[in-house]
Amino acid sequence: MLKLLGFFDDFGYSGELAAGPLGAQVQASSEPDEAEVVEYLDVGHRLTYVMEAGVDVLTGEVHRHTSGCSSLVTDGMWVWRADFAHYLEAYHVPLPAAFLARVRGLRHEMPDLLGADFAPVFDELVLGFGWTHVDAWDPESFLRPQPRAVPTRAEFVARVRQQRPAGPWGKAPRKPRRDKGRGF
Repeated sequence: MLKLLGFFDDFGYSGELAAGPLGAQVQASSEPDEAEVVEYLDVGHRLTYVMEAGVDVLTGEVHRHTSGCSSLVTDGMWVWRADFAHYLEAYHVPLPAAFLARVRGLRHEMPDLLGADFAPVFDELVLGFGWTHVDAWDPESFLRPQPRAVPTRAEFVARVRQQRPAGPWGKAPRKPRRDKGRGF
């Protein structure tokens, strides 16, 4: 069975894929091991690479997963968007108990992706998303997790603050109009 994380209505998903509206799932607090779960999500195996730039659907601001945000990532059992880690750390969205049990059982270490084990999951993913003209997953493949490719949230925020120029934003104030006898 295909197991999805964070396919919120706000991203245009509907039916069985949709996880409901993101705003309704925002929580004030997180799991005690949220930082480790975020890192687990960040180092997942990329299934698709989407060239795009997206923003946070609630605030409209850029975030550390802005580039390629709807690319799909997996651990071999669960599938999520590349920007799901952002929504977890920013809004503490709830996670399925089965997902948390798996991640904690793996001690927050991304497992290798064995082609023979993942091929049936990939076939279900292709059907679920309605993809056509997709090559079958190579059952002989073997993928090791790659190091974290995106900065942590703290690193991203620090970089953005360094790049922001000091002083007032925007154009200089306009000069006042000269009164040309029109009474204003």
